[in-house]
Amino acid sequence: MTIHPPGPGDPPAIGRYRVIGTLDSVAGFRSVLATGPDDSLVVVRQAPPELLEEPEFRVRMRHSAIAAMRVSGPGNTTVIDVDADAEKPWLAAAFVPGVRLDTAVAEHGPLPVPAVRALAVALATALRTVHAAGLVHQRIRAETVLLASDSGRLGEIGITPPAGRTGTATALGTPDFLSPEQSLGHPLTPASDVFSLGSVLAFAASGAAPFAAQSVPYTLFNIAQREPDLSRVPEPLFEMLAACLRKDPAARPTPGQILEYLGAQPSGPPPWPAAVLDDISRQQHEISTLLAALPAPPAPEPARSLPEVFAATVRHALESSRRAAEFGRRWWKVAGPRARSGLAGGLVALLLARAGITYFATREGAEPEPVTGLTLAQLRQIDACAWLTSAIGDAVPVAPNPLAATTWKLEPSSAWGCLGSSNRYILRLLLGHENEYLTPNTTVVEGVPIIDGSAATCSRAIASPGAERDAGIVIELTNPSGVEDCAGLDYLAANIARSLTTAPRAENRESSLALLEPCALLDRDSVAEKIGALPPEPTIADAHTCRWDARVRVTLKLLRTSTVTTGKDLEVITVDGFQMYLGKNGSRAICTRAYLVPDAEDQTVEVEVHGAEGFRDDYCVIATALLRHAAGNLPNR
Repeated sequence: MTIHPPGPGDPPAIGRYRVIGTLDSVAGFRSVLATGPDDSLVVVRQAPPELLEEPEFRVRMRHSAIAAMRVSGPGNTTVIDVDADAEKPWLAAAFVPGVRLDTAVAEHGPLPVPAVRALAVALATALRTVHAAGLVHQRIRAETVLLASDSGRLGEIGITPPAGRTGTATALGTPDFLSPEQSLGHPLTPASDVFSLGSVLAFAASGAAPFAAQSVPYTLFNIAQREPDLSRVPEPLFEMLAACLRKDPAARPTPGQILEYLGAQPSGPPPWPAAVLDDISRQQHEISTLLAALPAPPAPEPARSLPEVFAATVRHALESSRRAAEFGRRWWKVAGPRARSGLAGGLVALLLARAGITYFATREGAEPEPVTGLTLAQLRQIDACAWLTSAIGDAVPVAPNPLAATTWKLEPSSAWGCLGSSNRYILRLLLGHENEYLTPNTTVVEGVPIIDGSAATCSRAIASPGAERDAGIVIELTNPSGVEDCAGLDYLAANIARSLTTAPRAENRESSLALLEPCALLDRDSVAEKIGALPPEPTIADAHTCRWDARVRVTLKLLRTSTVTTGKDLEVITVDGFQMYLGKNGSRAICTRAYLVPDAEDQTVEVEVHGAEGFRDDYCVIATALLRHAAGNLPNR
């Protein structure tokens, strides 16, 4: 990945991201390196003009970006923002220093077998997460695969093709790594990604794409009709790659089967060639230089008052300094000698700051668009009790007397929400919770729709945007007996709505289960094997729960604390060295198994299987297998 200083024709900013350099284009998208409002590094990609001529392109881009935000975890590039309505539509993703695979092979030759195996594990793990979210990546190519210092990584998920054009033979970029389904315009399934993965790994191992020809038509013909040229692929990799490149999609392995075939890999950093590691270090130096030369941010808009400007500047400076010091300390502690060479001059924190999820997108040269809700990924980062404290303010206006802030006792809930109590009033703030309210009644506060709950209870909801609208922020207030007034809840909900863009983020949550996408821990094929054919996508129960419904219901929960793994009279068993806790539900239709994550306080992974009465023993076998599978997919701490 070559980084160039901005040219005279480059904009100083795209949306709210300050441009500090330009990158090589990927699949026709113009790419720039930029800093976000929190000083995190991001890659902003702008759509090429020719795509804007396609009907509904902006809609498809927005929907695809929102879907990609559901995918996280090691090996995947995290999409954090999008503005499909800008004059030049763009999306922003977290930046990771690294070398593109096509560049690494062109400059240093094919990767050795251990490096290809490590890359295969990283990409198959990333694909398993994509497919578990019900998505197809569509854009696995040598130019969209990155060799980073810690692992191989996939680029962002491709934009959904227009209706009636399921193939991407006319897509921008090289056709060498398309699947037969893409080259022929057939419907795409996860097996299409596996074929592309096989082509990319064959290229990494041999230096040549297995279907490459002198022209695009001949390449597409080879992909659809001819067997791959694997003559230069080392023998230890031949069997796996040949299986991935079968013409019949049903005959290809799944990402989970690829990982099972490869087996456990050596711990530690990936075995990239020394020349690739040197390129990564040089890139880190380049970024340090660009950051050092970056001019001071522009002055605030004159319309803002002096106290507002001063307060915002102080908050930004303090937060940036704190994050810089903390990230610098962590990265220096874990970095090897090569990486440390690029962390000098006090720029380490800015260089390797982890991309923070930001809360609103602005068009270039226009006023910010209103934020009407936060995504589940954003809600996983929020400190619920700190947010609720801010919403309470001085007092909650309930009848007959307001409840002062000092009377409220707040504590985190088991699912990273917050519970509060004061004078027989009970308050709950649930983040990323399923929105169960069907009432059309809404109150709009500064452009944010607040949905009313049941008339029998005081409950309000702020839906997440896009495809996640069935979940969001839920606020509930239980009044003492005889009190039916919900004015206190409306006050709290309005304050939450006004502070969507400034909600406090939780400290020290980098290794917490709270940040994980729960569905990424369960391989779709493994679940289907246990409970039968699955729906296209799992149910959004909440930000920390994944639910599949087939012959039985499987629910996976990520919890801050669980009654199954804490308290008295716990039941623990060990199966093949794996320790799990047994749920004590007395029903013969439900079985719960739980895993207490080591060195993570009381954080717990729970799997519950719910079906017909009388089959609990069978359900416990399923729960045990899926819990072990999910625990094995937890990221290294």
